[in-house]
Amino acid sequence: MNMKCANKDCTAELKYLRGGHLFFMERQSNLTSMGGYDTPRIEKPVTMRRYFWLCERCAQVYTIRRWTENGIELTARSKPVHVATAVSPLDWNLPGLVG
Repeated sequence: MNMKCANKDCTAELKYLRGGHLFFMERQSNLTSMGGYDTPRIEKPVTMRRYFWLCERCAQVYTIRRWTENGIELTARSKPVHVATAVSPLDWNLPGLVG
């Protein structure tokens, strides 16, 4: 499965999970469940869930606001996101690092 950046103006493809940001989104649909011949049709919304990915460059500028029937809505981040730098082996004792 090929996953591309959720930003429609970006052509980046997901190759490694270490870059960018993965979103698990949920939306309600108007589809109904199917009943058999003897059972009445039950009207209930079907919950749709899907993963969306923003590449590292787009994730620094945007976040996904919501997922609608028309697609996803991107919104600008209020603050720029700083990309983490590589951690040296000497820094493993710093608080907050799990190793």
